[in-house]
Amino acid sequence: MIYLDHAATSFPKPPAVLAAVEHWFRDIGVSAARGDGARCRAASTLTESVRAALAKLCGVRRERVAFTSGATESANLLLRGLLRAGDRVVTTAAEHSAVARPLRALERERGLQLEIVPVDRHGEVDPAAVERALRARRTHLLVLNHGSNVTGVVQDAATLCALARAQGCWSALDASQTAGVLPLSTLGADACFASAHKSLLAPPGLGFLAVGDGLQLTPGKQGGTGSSVALDTQPVTWPEGFEPGTPNGPAIAGLGAALAFIEARGAHALLRDELAVVDALRTALVDRLGARVRLLGRAAGARVAVVSFTLQDLDPAEAGLVLDAADIHVRTGFHCAPWIHKDIGTTQGGCIRVSPGPFIATNEALAVVQALAP
Repeated sequence: MIYLDHAATSFPKPPAVLAAVEHWFRDIGVSAARGDGARCRAASTLTESVRAALAKLCGVRRERVAFTSGATESANLLLRGLLRAGDRVVTTAAEHSAVARPLRALERERGLQLEIVPVDRHGEVDPAAVERALRARRTHLLVLNHGSNVTGVVQDAATLCALARAQGCWSALDASQTAGVLPLSTLGADACFASAHKSLLAPPGLGFLAVGDGLQLTPGKQGGTGSSVALDTQPVTWPEGFEPGTPNGPAIAGLGAALAFIEARGAHALLRDELAVVDALRTALVDRLGARVRLLGRAAGARVAVVSFTLQDLDPAEAGLVLDAADIHVRTGFHCAPWIHKDIGTTQGGCIRVSPGPFIATNEALAVVQALAP
């Protein structure tokens, strides 16, 4: 099988990630902060080293990073822990359902005032439009998708976060597609969250939420934290108050190895090589399919490694079946992004998305064209 759905879940994982997960099961096997034995100490050392690496990635103190089950839990933890009745939020049409659905729920439950700034046909938001939205009325939070999982376009997060700061507004960044390939610490976001299983190349079932010192959240879940004090109320200190329940030790171990792999290879080099594959595929689609194909996103500028397109003569779902028959795994449909398709003109069936990872060669990606060409 040729696997080209890295934007959903990275596969295969680096061998060191698999080794780290196996090491956890064979040699650690217990949770951090759940005892004083040697294995518990090893689990705690491992967990805190990975937490420190994420803190460096996001530019926050180590204590202000909480592990979660993924970006969905992180977004809910942030939005429900920060927003109060009647607060106003500005966001973009590029958001994933992990952000869009909690916002809609809070709109119903708490009377949240929500403004969705549209994107252009490439999926890019206009900073001037965001500034107008922020200036229109007092806004509590700007939340934005850093890199689109539909078009691959990367928003100018540094400018957008600066606009929010100038209006006295918090900013939050969904970095699920960019963590691991683009710098985050210099963007100026007050909060940053991501899944571990996408560009961070780690196992599924893990994510993180990193927040700056000024951002105060109310814990959204209650449960065991491994505290040595017998409390029947949830602590509010970081990170304990935001990590109830048993931590996902194997995935944390895998994330530690993945971060080391990314550092050794170089995030810039990983993205450069993936974009070279993307560019070759974009060229081949136009050359071979001509007027049949409509490419989405941009051919240059700030991007992650995503090629999305539609075909005149095949519904995305039908194209997916053709590719599956050729043993090529891609993603078709709406990609859990409910708002963007109206702006980019793909409301009828969504699109076909190809997203190569670091172990995909150009000729493997070009098999997509061979399968779809007449």
